[in-house]
Amino acid sequence: MLPFKTILTAAFAAAALTACAAPHGKPHPRAEHQGQRMNSIHSIESKYGFDETVSRLQNAVKDKGMTVFAVIDHQAAAKENGLNMQLSKVIVFGTPKAGTPLMVKDPAFALQLPLRVLVTETDGRTQAVFNDTRALIAGSKIEYAEVENTLANAEKLIRKVVTE
Repeated sequence: MLPFKTILTAAFAAAALTACAAPHGKPHPRAEHQGQRMNSIHSIESKYGFDETVSRLQNAVKDKGMTVFAVIDHQAAAKENGLNMQLSKVIVFGTPKAGTPLMVKDPAFALQLPLRVLVTETDGRTQAVFNDTRALIAGSKIEYAEVENTLANAEKLIRKVVTE
């Protein structure tokens, strides 16, 4: 039987590789919304290098009064286990002021929070990859109007930080 740490590390590595495997610059179509195809994941090319993109995103989140709960370095975890992969960090962020009312309304929505953004680099191109807000709330008891001034603003912030 494999040790739990080995299984956990393999699961994280698989998740990161899956997220990074899609064609860059194109959103992943995964969800249906009112009969139309909806992009559930966005991948935006950053005009900055990997480290600067990570730093800019962390600072922007903090400047907006949100908390960076964790930064998961998938590449470092892979290296610790003798594996190689591209640069890959997931920034986990949010604010209880925005998330708590949503989780009170729909406790299962806690599986979608806090928000996350993946920063990865392949072929010298840095990408910010994140969930679409409408896809995030799909199937929940949460209406878009309840998140358009909170969760949806996180999408706008990510886009702005990596492209301006």
